[in-house]
Amino acid sequence: MPHIWIECSANLDLDTRALMRAVQDAAVGDGSLYPLAGARTRAVRVDDYLIADGHPDNAFVHVLLRIGHGRSAAQQAALGERAFQALRDALAPEMARRPLGLSLQVEEADAVLNYKHSNYRDYLAARAAALPRTVAGAALNTRQALAALGEAMNAPPYQAAPRAPVLYIKPANTHAADGDAITLPADVPEVRIGATLGIVFGRRASRVSEAEALAHVAGYRVVADLSAPHDSYFRPALKQQCRDGFCPIGRDLAPVTAVPDPDALGIETWIDGELAQRASTADLVRPVARLIADVTAFMSFEPGDILLAGARADAPLARAGQRYEIRIAQVGTLGNTLIAGA
Repeated sequence: MPHIWIECSANLDLDTRALMRAVQDAAVGDGSLYPLAGARTRAVRVDDYLIADGHPDNAFVHVLLRIGHGRSAAQQAALGERAFQALRDALAPEMARRPLGLSLQVEEADAVLNYKHSNYRDYLAARAAALPRTVAGAALNTRQALAALGEAMNAPPYQAAPRAPVLYIKPANTHAADGDAITLPADVPEVRIGATLGIVFGRRASRVSEAEALAHVAGYRVVADLSAPHDSYFRPALKQQCRDGFCPIGRDLAPVTAVPDPDALGIETWIDGELAQRASTADLVRPVARLIADVTAFMSFEPGDILLAGARADAPLARAGQRYEIRIAQVGTLGNTLIAGA
């Protein structure tokens, strides 16, 4: 008869006896591997070990199935496949509601087979694909935006270059999708197309260090930070930045693993098929990881929330009847047509 050990995260509430029974029943199967199993009293030896890890996004279950000698490689493989499928089936409800890594090790004195499955990245991507609760933008976070202020930066009310992130919010009414038609209000004849990198969080981020910042990121999206042209930075530009549809967000999420250096991405803005601007995340005053650390020092982000890295102050203008497209290398594209409102 097989012997079974279970190791699992302390933040899981599992019925380990039932889980062991499911694995044992699958291992015993039809009796072909253990012909005397039906003539014995089945006793499940409960050896479960909790691994202390209280982080809500780190959870795993590892099962060690130790078998006796004398079975062929084909028999071992059949047993392993059967037992691992039983483990996956037993924990399917748990995997449907949270990230969870599963592994099964079959031993015959030494390790014979190892099986692993994890839905962690898929789970994070699915959470990040939902509509964001919060989209926050970083103003004056490109060298060009700071340079555009000129000497005004040293005059009241600024007195000097900002020492902390200058943030603004793009509320839910501004959110739009790739391909949507964006209606310009009657008092807004044209808008600036602020092409920017959207940093999408995969797990809660609060007071994270710069070194750990990217571990909280699920991936990146192309975002168009639209705004009515304005020169005043003396008060929040809500009327200019928070009109309906003024924050289109790309549908595609580029996983963080697919973007090895988010601080070296080329950005292009095209209007009616003509290149209107080239930019780069290399121009960010606060690179992505530092920006996350500085902002989460005083506010938290939940999975799916987006932090806009920043756009150039000289973003190109577009008017009703025109179509823009933003392309960010390694991330994707975003395009919308502007239409006139009543």
